[in-house]
Amino acid sequence: MTREEKVAFLNKCCDETDCLFSDKESCPLDSSYCDAFNTLCDKDLDTAVEMFVNHLKEHGKEIPKVELPEEDDPYDAVNCPKHYASTSIECIDAMIETQGKEAVRCFCICNAFKYLWRHNSKNGDEDIKKANWYLNKAVELIER
Repeated sequence: MTREEKVAFLNKCCDETDCLFSDKESCPLDSSYCDAFNTLCDKDLDTAVEMFVNHLKEHGKEIPKVELPEEDDPYDAVNCPKHYASTSIECIDAMIETQGKEAVRCFCICNAFKYLWRHNSKNGDEDIKKANWYLNKAVELIER
């Protein structure tokens, strides 16, 4: 199950209008988690999914299926994050123009380090792919 599927599964289990639990006391999670599953680190997200699945099995309830909608324009969080695609120039290219190639190369190496440092507690494989992107960009800047 991808991170997005886990969040969708938990949101479906916690839907206020169609809650799987007849009362909040029977819910296996603290209500402070509800509507905030996307903010959980991978480990806590996995724990929450496991708690729900076990609880549903113990109470003879059906485990809901989650189908994510198909996207015409799939989101690429590594190579083309939407939050960097709102202008005609890529952010990294603007950085090169304003800060210089060497400063941006150093930034890329530091950013790769950050993504590798946090990958186990935040976005897992996606962070490793982002680190790889930044290291490739650093190599590209050396070769320019």
